[in-house]
Amino acid sequence: MPGSRKFSARMLEVAFIFLALPMVVAGASEAESTRMYLHSNWQIQSSCEVKATGEKISSVGYVTGDWHRADAPTTVVGALIADKTYPDPFWATNLRDYPGTFPSNKQLFANNDMPVGSPFRCSWWYRTEFDLPANYQNKKAWLNFLGINYRANLWVNGKKVADKTDAAGAYRTFEFDVTDFVRPGGRNAIAVEVFAPEKDDLEITWVDWNPTPPDKMMGVWREVFLTQSGEVSLRNPFVASKLGLGYKTAKLTVSAELRNNSSASVKGVLHVQLQGFELLQSVGLAGGEARVVKFSPAQFPKLRLQHPQLWWPYQMGTPTLHTAKFFFESGKQISDRAEVTFGIREVTSELTPQGHRLFKVNGRKVLIRGAAWDEDMFLRWSSARLDADLAYVHDMGLNTIRLEGHLDRDEFFEKTDRLGILVMPGWSCCDAWERWKDWKGDQKKVAGASLVSQISRLRNHPSVFVWLYGSDGPPPADVEKMYLGILERLEWPNPSLSSASETPTKTTGKSGVKMTGPYEYVPPVYWLADKEAGGAYGYNTETSPGPAIPTRESLEKFIPKDHLWPLDDVWGFHAGGERFTNVNIFTDGLNRRYGTAKSLDDYERKAQAMAYDGQRAMFESYARNKYTSTGVVQWMLNNAWPSLIWHLYDYYLVPAGGYFGTKKACEQVHVQYSYDDNSVAVINGKYETIRAAKVSAKIYSIDAKEKASREATLDLAGDSSTKAFDLPVPDGLTTTYFLKLELHDAAGKLVSDNFYWLSTKADVLDWAKRSDTVYTPQKDFADLTGLNSLPKASVAISKMDRGSGRNAVLTVVAKNKGNSLAFMVHTRLTRGKGGEEITPILWSDNYFSLLPGEEKTVTARFDLSDLDGVIPELVLDGWNVEAMMP
Repeated sequence: MPGSRKFSARMLEVAFIFLALPMVVAGASEAESTRMYLHSNWQIQSSCEVKATGEKISSVGYVTGDWHRADAPTTVVGALIADKTYPDPFWATNLRDYPGTFPSNKQLFANNDMPVGSPFRCSWWYRTEFDLPANYQNKKAWLNFLGINYRANLWVNGKKVADKTDAAGAYRTFEFDVTDFVRPGGRNAIAVEVFAPEKDDLEITWVDWNPTPPDKMMGVWREVFLTQSGEVSLRNPFVASKLGLGYKTAKLTVSAELRNNSSASVKGVLHVQLQGFELLQSVGLAGGEARVVKFSPAQFPKLRLQHPQLWWPYQMGTPTLHTAKFFFESGKQISDRAEVTFGIREVTSELTPQGHRLFKVNGRKVLIRGAAWDEDMFLRWSSARLDADLAYVHDMGLNTIRLEGHLDRDEFFEKTDRLGILVMPGWSCCDAWERWKDWKGDQKKVAGASLVSQISRLRNHPSVFVWLYGSDGPPPADVEKMYLGILERLEWPNPSLSSASETPTKTTGKSGVKMTGPYEYVPPVYWLADKEAGGAYGYNTETSPGPAIPTRESLEKFIPKDHLWPLDDVWGFHAGGERFTNVNIFTDGLNRRYGTAKSLDDYERKAQAMAYDGQRAMFESYARNKYTSTGVVQWMLNNAWPSLIWHLYDYYLVPAGGYFGTKKACEQVHVQYSYDDNSVAVINGKYETIRAAKVSAKIYSIDAKEKASREATLDLAGDSSTKAFDLPVPDGLTTTYFLKLELHDAAGKLVSDNFYWLSTKADVLDWAKRSDTVYTPQKDFADLTGLNSLPKASVAISKMDRGSGRNAVLTVVAKNKGNSLAFMVHTRLTRGKGGEEITPILWSDNYFSLLPGEEKTVTARFDLSDLDGVIPELVLDGWNVEAMMP
């Protein structure tokens, strides 16, 4: 039977056994049209500058004078940047000069106190006024904050609604009953006194990814809105699905939480509309009672579905979504309503015979190939930027995004649901979230309440396939059991993991995943050669071949001209923190393999080749070894600010070498080279057999002369990795040489091609000198210096435009008219001649190479309406190709 409990009419209790705090709100529990957002016309000021009380500040007509104007959501520093109080934080080392900036990049700011004299040691006031519609009269009024970092006192119209001991926790959502405080049909004022997180608080953490802003992201960082209801409110609607044998049937269980906000008993009917039918259930609630009401398939046979439309990750099928509408009717009046979008699907996980975590969606194995997402450093939200992020994920062929903390707006998950992109969220590492032995005060309670907030909103999202309640390591038994109890009580429908590492726990045993790096540069052979750390076996939850240098055009946006070359401390400032404060290991590998860079342009072309080669090798290796390998997550997808490390495209949304190496490797049907045994493999990522596929390989010397070839015809089983053949080792091969691979289907259509630059001199790893898994040093380096002697190539280009508005398409045909290889040919579109690069943009291929006489057609998709009438210009360049326009 559903449980019930009593609660206060003023401040609702969260469904958490030992903590009376404001109610947790599921993100999808209110239809958007019923929300009155309070995002405009805020003012902020430091409490060290304002001596008035909350009672006065929250009174209508209070004069703010020289307060800073802001829109919510915003952090304090984000607002000070927006109103030009602070200069551009991304330019050069400006951020170092911000008041209160933590002085060390070798320590994690989250684990330290605010510096003495920091303006953010003071609390900051957020204040706004608004007109409340008259239809709130005789209704319950609910004030919602979906994210406050970290503590807050809340005042409405001169009255205190909540105290900082109640409103605490960056990842908690709050709903306050403000019926007795607001004035329907009149002017109202809200004041929020926000306190920054202290070093022992469960805050939002950047770890070593980038600097932490001096306010530690304090502020109202997610949405603020009002809703209304009758005496009975409806919250946390949920639709869970259980698939039958063969995945041809499904059983749905539907539930919602009803809360009687009055002292009198109430009777009514809960209605649910979904799948073309309506369910009704009579409900009686005592005064002050809250109850989860369920509709089970045993009681309601209509919830047993035949041939349901399932939700699938986009590469496996259609991500079909459904809608359920709820409303509670009492006395012929609708007291409250809600709507939730859900998917019918089932995610399971198991340990393979080798002990590796393997996930299945609707019974099918899935090789996780993803990257870790990052939001803006100042938590500034952009729907357009999110659309670009997700379009890039889809375009690269990745199927998963990992969130280590940074659990942002519901919009993120709504869009991944629609696009069929899997999401792997969880808590962050390295600060108070993992210093369990130091927990004191309200930390454990806040941790539990935070989990309730997140699970209540995430459990309806079919894209969310797992929850990690630990990051770099699992929590101790008491905390793990607390977390597991919450997951069970909230009926979490997916697997959960104790951490992103392989450390087992006594409660849940082996995690089946690993977090063994590397995070620094390693040569392409590493991924197949390594058998003990980050190599292509098991499920690697975070790893990377190291830095990713932005293009010159992007570098010039944040590094002053006099610091562009050689690399100096300004470059280092835009690397990472702790042990990642420079790109020296990457640069040493570049110089040793490709020859010492002589200029910025020389460094750039070699860096893009390194990134392409490194990312391609990582993803290809995990694909070749499936399902000995079960998952790999690139650290990271993107950056919170302009950075030199850990991204597949830069802060300005420019895709470069690493992006296209990833895109190439993640083709669903793909031909690839194996660095460990000099062989060719074919990956079939589809779930049906491909018959009579023709694989061909040609080896060329540095002068583009063919030296050897091999072919084979294969049947490719569904979801498979197949070795095609070993490559020949021809006589007289130059030290630097090339490999061209092609895969054609039975009808002769080109399905996949791939081009490698290789060396007869092998990269040799120095396993004995590896001190940890972050980085493996090398004994010797491949010799790719022959690339420096490539003659200038002659490439002819033509273009054709079609489409308009948001769906513009440019087709480019490039042909090598010379006798030498055109290496790493790069196309880009600019906003007029000499203008900035157009982003976001989806190129079908880039950084490609052309043999003598070879022709290639590529397309670019972009939003023409975003150019304000400027004519886009095509620019083509390359390793040995002078920049040109058609």
